[in-house]
Amino acid sequence: MRIRNSALTAALATAGALGMLVTAAPAQADDIPDGLCGGVIDIDYCLWYNSNQKGGWTATYENIPNWANWNFSDGGQGTNGVNTPVKNNAASYANSHDSKTGVSYFNSNYAGASDVAPPRDKGNLSNTYNNNASFRWR
Repeated sequence: MRIRNSALTAALATAGALGMLVTAAPAQADDIPDGLCGGVIDIDYCLWYNSNQKGGWTATYENIPNWANWNFSDGGQGTNGVNTPVKNNAASYANSHDSKTGVSYFNSNYAGASDVAPPRDKGNLSNTYNNNASFRWR
């Protein structure tokens, strides 16, 4: 009886371990393609003129208290908005940083409504769509 209980216990332990492996959630695929935001070293926050990371773009790895005097460049995702001022003209973003959250603000000097971009995230701006004036890491 003792051997039978030990065998049953071992079988249940093995089944439990295998069950955990089978039910474990699959790894989340990174939706920021290499080089999308900043080239070789992806530690940037990027803004695009159009939605869905299209059109002219700009990138920064530092805080920007005022997007005045910044213009969108041609980054290969379309030419809409190239040479247009970044301030109050951005529609989408990508945060390619592995650990920092990026925040776009409605007003200069990090004030007003904001859009929060977790690490390794991209999307369309909502609270600051075409009303972006500053950016800060947190």
